Amino acid sequence: MSDIFIEWDRDRLVVARGRADGNCAEITESWIIERSADATDMFAVVDQLKPIARAAAGKNRPSVTVVFPRQFVAIHRIQLPQVADGELPAMVRMQATMRLTVPVESVSMDFAPLPVIPGSVTRDVLLVTAPGDQVAQARQTLREAGLELKELRVSAFCLAQAAAQAGVLTESADASMVDVVVLMRRDFIEITFVRGTAVLFSHSGNSWSAADAIERTLRSELTRARMSAAESLGDHKIRRILLIGASDATAAVTDQFATRFDSARIERIDPASVFVRGNLATGVTATDVVAIAGAIQGDVRTTVAAVDLVNPRKPPEKKDLRRIAVLGGTLAALLLFSAVYFWRQGQINELTETKTVLVTSNRKIEQKLAAGDKELIQAGKIGEWVDRDIEWLDEIVRLQAILPGTDRFFVDNIQFSTVQVNGTGIIKLEGFAKTTHDIEDVGRVLAEAGYGVKPYTPLQSSANAAPEYAFKVVLELSLPEVKHEQSS
Repeated sequence: MSDIFIEWDRDRLVVARGRADGNCAEITESWIIERSADATDMFAVVDQLKPIARAAAGKNRPSVTVVFPRQFVAIHRIQLPQVADGELPAMVRMQATMRLTVPVESVSMDFAPLPVIPGSVTRDVLLVTAPGDQVAQARQTLREAGLELKELRVSAFCLAQAAAQAGVLTESADASMVDVVVLMRRDFIEITFVRGTAVLFSHSGNSWSAADAIERTLRSELTRARMSAAESLGDHKIRRILLIGASDATAAVTDQFATRFDSARIERIDPASVFVRGNLATGVTATDVVAIAGAIQGDVRTTVAAVDLVNPRKPPEKKDLRRIAVLGGTLAALLLFSAVYFWRQGQINELTETKTVLVTSNRKIEQKLAAGDKELIQAGKIGEWVDRDIEWLDEIVRLQAILPGTDRFFVDNIQFSTVQVNGTGIIKLEGFAKTTHDIEDVGRVLAEAGYGVKPYTPLQSSANAAPEYAFKVVLELSLPEVKHEQSS
């Protein structure tokens, strides 16, 4: 178990020492270390960490678990063929080279497998990455303070760990229901979507500016988070909204808040009575150390598929049986040679030498074939997956040709997705129009072109840069069926 736990934020470090105590974490000591936002000069932080490191009696270099907040990391949901867990690390890294906009060598990354859906031909993982220079800065700062970076966790998974350990989250087999865990801190709001105890999506947003703005701010951030998570979550219904924070903050959110979110049940949780025990230093609240509490619990007992950016998942080591095979072959040859030595020594010597060469050559060929067979199977699975992709660039060109050339409607955002079951392509167009008639014209043109247009509701929300476009709409389109020409 780590000696010290640190939540590494942009403008401060929350440092704590503690241990797991049943379903809670007991904080024995805690500190707040202020820092300039995104500063690269960490000398002041090092000076404040050194006394904490020296206080760890009997440790030449105490170990540290660092928790990065959601805004420090990028999370991608990746869909893979249905393969064994041992093959996931190599396939995730291969997908990362194609999905990331930066070289994989420039980031620290790990992944968390999501629960497998029975009967599905695919499986999903959450790929989590952090900039390599950010990780290097944390490692260097700790080293200069006399500390050693042991683990690098992410707050969303630590929050889920704390809730699962306390019994707030439990395993669930219902793939259509999700819970929303909201950590309400004065400096930011962190929203995590979970299914059972598995983290599906995480979002970090601005906190409230005044007490009477708490519910309005939370509604805005949760709406934004749900829209961002739409592709990752698929068809779903929110079962519970878990508000974790100080009592005065959670009480400011009324039960009417849930009517916008599937009439979910709201549960208000005081972390001081559910997740955290102990004496906290001045300026440190129980809400500030919920993620640290989850890291402490996860260090002892893991109930959530989490990530560790400095100790990522790796393929299992393969046992090298070649030496055993060679020794076995040599022993067999010696026994054979001894048995027939006095019968016809000269002839046996020649036959034994020929047999040894053939057996060794055959063994090498079998080993190469076995290794190549695994690679062919994996390449075939990846090839099948790639072959079912849709050429989205062609679809963009088709849309450009179909949409009317008018200044009364413009597309602000476009998203593409593929339904897992049958590979159907889905396009979401987010646009603004001057009138609802302009939106209806666009919908009619798309329908006449063969696109399936899902029923929509225009919203009166003008574009920021062009107020005259007073209506906003999200059009969800299914791709038209491809018509094959009949040969005469």
